[in-house]
Amino acid sequence: MRTYIVLLLLLISYNINAQRSPRERVKAFKIAYITEQLDLTPQEAQKFWPIYNEHEENMEKVNKQEKNLIRDLRQQSTSPDFTDSKAGEYLNDFITVEEKKASLRKQLIVSLKNIIPNKKILTLIKAEADFHKRLVQQLRERRRGN
Repeated sequence: MRTYIVLLLLLISYNINAQRSPRERVKAFKIAYITEQLDLTPQEAQKFWPIYNEHEENMEKVNKQEKNLIRDLRQQSTSPDFTDSKAGEYLNDFITVEEKKASLRKQLIVSLKNIIPNKKILTLIKAEADFHKRLVQQLRERRRGN
């Protein structure tokens, strides 16, 4: 029964994805992949997804901060005014971003411990890593093909 639900979710997301941006399509496939891997009960899913979605939104904000830091660093590092002191400021900013990421990850795990079994939390961690690995592989394959 759950297999049919997952297949239905995949078909629906595929049809909807035809009209979405690549980023939105990746998100939809990630949701479908995690849904399939975790095999959540309806009660677990009802509590899991709001927490996970909030976590993802917060991580997007932190990742955007990191990208902005890198962009600024690219511009500043070629300037003759870029001193070791300024480099130290950038390093401190990067440390802050990494600490935020770790804190958000810890907060997610602690929140999920009250909702789903520990094994499913570990499955989530593995599923996210596997999804990322597959995504990178697909991007490499597409680049080779073009």
